[in-house]
Amino acid sequence: MKYDLLSPSFCANPGTIWHQMQTEDPVYWHPLLESWILTRYDDIQRVIREPRFSVDRSGQIGKGGSQRVQDKLDWCNHFFAQWMVFSDPPRHTRLRALVTKAFTRQLMDDLHFSIKNLSEELLDKVEGFGSMEVISDFAIPLPALVTAQMFAIPREHIADLKQWTNDMFTLFGAGLATDEVVEATYRSVVACREYFDTLILQRRQSPGNDLISQLISVEEQGSILSEEELKATCITLIAGAYETTTHLIGNGVLALLRHPNQLQTLWENPELIGSAVEEIFRYDGPALSVVRRAIEDIEIGSKQIRTGEKVYCMLHAGNRDPASFPHPDRLDIKRQDNRHLGLGLGIHFCLGAALTRLEAKLAINAMIQRFPNLHLETDELTWVPNLAIRGLNSLPVVFSA
Repeated sequence: MKYDLLSPSFCANPGTIWHQMQTEDPVYWHPLLESWILTRYDDIQRVIREPRFSVDRSGQIGKGGSQRVQDKLDWCNHFFAQWMVFSDPPRHTRLRALVTKAFTRQLMDDLHFSIKNLSEELLDKVEGFGSMEVISDFAIPLPALVTAQMFAIPREHIADLKQWTNDMFTLFGAGLATDEVVEATYRSVVACREYFDTLILQRRQSPGNDLISQLISVEEQGSILSEEELKATCITLIAGAYETTTHLIGNGVLALLRHPNQLQTLWENPELIGSAVEEIFRYDGPALSVVRRAIEDIEIGSKQIRTGEKVYCMLHAGNRDPASFPHPDRLDIKRQDNRHLGLGLGIHFCLGAALTRLEAKLAINAMIQRFPNLHLETDELTWVPNLAIRGLNSLPVVFSA
């Protein structure tokens, strides 16, 4: 392979590869992935908005595994195909309208105070030690606790939910999954479906103010969510909330620590946190790529993409495109006109964008204001090898206790 997009060296520093591909192979056929790879901002933006490209992957959301596990992989793919993020209009339009109605202003207002309090609670636990592991001590538990409150899920169930969604994202981003990945995903999907079967039944019998109760009750032009759509929507929202927010916080803290002048500026001017989070989305956001499938022949960058062929839109690469962003490899928390791709575009723009932004702003500001002398414990960091998500396995830091 000319470009190994899952190697440790690439995961640690993808910018070098992105710039090479943007110059030499901006529309590149990857033989192992059997897909096109796009790295230029304008090409990616076009494909994401283009109705001739579909998010429906024809039952091939996850690929790989031997014949022994194909039935389990097919079963998982059939369930994933019901997710809103893998649906085209008109089904996507109907589902998104229903789910949007469940995200009430009151729900967001309530979560604002909860996020702030939970951030302080988690930082209280580590303050006396003079060190913390940002991912496991803060970036994982915060969105997990917020999501548990939003869904009225007991805290003791959080670890299981996190493991289940992690297994699903491992399959999504594997390129070609092993039998072990397929088996783990199958077990997790089965367990997660059974868990939400029970929760949905409980909420039907005794509704509350939680998001599941809201999803059960919403109606739009005579349409409601079916039982299967309810389960798929709950799992979609849980998975997105866990993985996206965790890695946005982790990647953001690392970016600031590696740019101490920007960290100092933010510490002195906490009101810049909004533009700082947008710059983190651009500089090193948690979404590495989104995938589309051509539903008719179309030409991009002088290359002919045939009907049915898959395209990886590398959001991270587009956000580092020098043709669209001056000094793209520089973190600038005051960057103007920051039209990044970190939350997607068009009809599939991230549904939980407001909540993810809010959590990241409150969490990152709480950490750097509490620990103004925060710095890395080591430069030897490892990244999750995943084509869908970009994030760290761990991020150890130290500070004055």
